[in-house]
Amino acid sequence: MARSKNSNNKNFFVKFWNGDLSLPMSYWLVGVLFSVVVGFIIGIFVVSTGLHPDAIFGFLIPWYIYTTVGIWRSSDRYKGPKFWSILAKIAVVLGVLSAIGQLISGTY
Repeated sequence: MARSKNSNNKNFFVKFWNGDLSLPMSYWLVGVLFSVVVGFIIGIFVVSTGLHPDAIFGFLIPWYIYTTVGIWRSSDRYKGPKFWSILAKIAVVLGVLSAIGQLISGTY
């Protein structure tokens, strides 16, 4: 039996990617809390496998892209005060610029 494309059938991470989660959940849960956990796990993995510390960026860049897209799309769909949507986008842009700066300078 084929699945319908109803958003109720999508898992949490697909809903996030598509911007179907609320902006607070997208920003604070995935963008902040999950990012801390993912960064911690990646850091432990890189250290425990003896990889060069710069290898952390190879694992984090896909996560940065994923969270940036999800938060951006969620802010586009946000029905509350426009201020929060704009503020979330500003925070995402600043985060991307910071990540690029860290990647270029080698600081983390």
